[in-house]
This record gives sequence, structure tokens and C-alpha cells, in this order.
Amino acid sequence: MKNIIKIIFSFVFINLNSQTIINTENMMSELKDDLSYSMSFQGDFNFGNIDLLQFSTAHQFSKKNGNNLFRLLANYEYIKESNKILASDLTGQLRYNYSINENSFFVFAQLQNIKSIRMKHRYISGGGFRYQVFSKEDSYFDLSGGMFFEDELYDETETQQLQVYNWRYSFSAFSKYVLTKDLFVNLSIYYQINTSYIKDYRLFVQPRIYYSLKKIDLFLDSTYRFHSTPYIDVLTTDASLTLGVEFSL
Repeated sequence: MKNIIKIIFSFVFINLNSQTIINTENMMSELKDDLSYSMSFQGDFNFGNIDLLQFSTAHQFSKKNGNNLFRLLANYEYIKESNKILASDLTGQLRYNYSINENSFFVFAQLQNIKSIRMKHRYISGGGFRYQVFSKEDSYFDLSGGMFFEDELYDETETQQLQVYNWRYSFSAFSKYVLTKDLFVNLSIYYQINTSYIKDYRLFVQPRIYYSLKKIDLFLDSTYRFHSTPYIDVLTTDASLTLGVEFSL
């Protein structure tokens, strides 16, 4: 049994607004041992004419026992500018996978809050099945489908809150394509539909390009999120761009 610690430093971060879908696949490092731990941290600190404090950290603990895989994930982001807190967001997920060859059944429970869209909490739980469509050496393409229940609470105004309950269908695609020995691309897509109102859907697209050096991976990450019918007065779309370096100890 061996512990793996993976550390990520990000140099450039651009973020516009915020939505609810997060890519837990990118938070889940490749499991090479029965027991593993991974973490990431990024920060930006400016003082003087620009008074900015921004950092985020993500952690994952994984335990594999035969066909059973247990994962616990936690992510926190904090942004403060000119003494105003713009983000203080926590995400946690407990996930279980039962593998059948290269495919797996999964169940999960997740909690989340997002200050920028005035979301006090988001509790979701559900499950599904992930199927490997294609695999060749280090390249692969997977599809997944399932359903989950969501409980969301928003501050609609300064004095009034809005409670939302939904069941959603969830469809996802995950791929890795090796371009050269040192260059590869990861792509994650999530599509979540309200079971009682199909015009209410959420879309998440995240391509990530890696360039591998000796013990170090450079990456460029782009993220697009869209919610067709926000429940309060916020933008429907947000995007982010991250440039960073990743290495393992």
C-alpha cells in the first residue's frame, strides 16, 4: 500500500459569475494504489492599490477493495476583494463505485454552497451507470447516465429565501485522447435535465490540455457552465480559464 500526494499550482485564473455543476472527475485523481490521497492548492494575493485575497484547495481520499471503490472529496474556494467577501464556497462529495470490468455502477451524496449566486446550500444524492465505449492504450471514451435528487436554498432577496426541490436526469461523457507522447487532452461534459420541466437544464463542458515533462504536467483548463432557467436573478452562463502546473510526490 502506498500513499500518493498530487499537488497542483495554478498561475492564471479567470472567472465570470458562477453556476452549480462541478467536475468531480477532475477532482478525482487516477487511483494507482489501494489507498491514495491527493490535494491541490492555488492562490492569488495582492495588496496596495489592488486588495485581493483568493485561494482554493481540493482534497480526495480514495480506498479500493476488490471491485469496490470509496472516495471522499472536499473543495473550498475563498475570494475577498477590498474587504468584501465574494466567495466562500464549500463542496463535499462521498462516492461509491462498484466495478464490472471497465464499467461501474455508482451512488453519491454531495453538499455545496455558492455565495456568488446566493445559494445557501445544495444537497444532492443519486446514482447511475458508467460505460466504457472505447479504450486503446491510454486513450478512452466513457458515457454515463443516472438520476439524482436536489435540494437547493437561495437568498432570493435580503429578506426572502427560495427553496427548490427537483429530480434530474444526468448524462455525462468523459474522454482522454493522447495526441503525442507528451501531449494529451481530457474532456468532461455534463447534461442535467429537470424531470418535470425539460426546459430547465444545466450544461457543463470542460476541456483540459496537458503537456507532460519529467515529473511535471503543464495544463490549460477551460470551463463553460450554463443554466437555462436560473431560479433567482443571476446570469445564465459563466466561464473560467486556468493555466497551471501539476506534479506528484
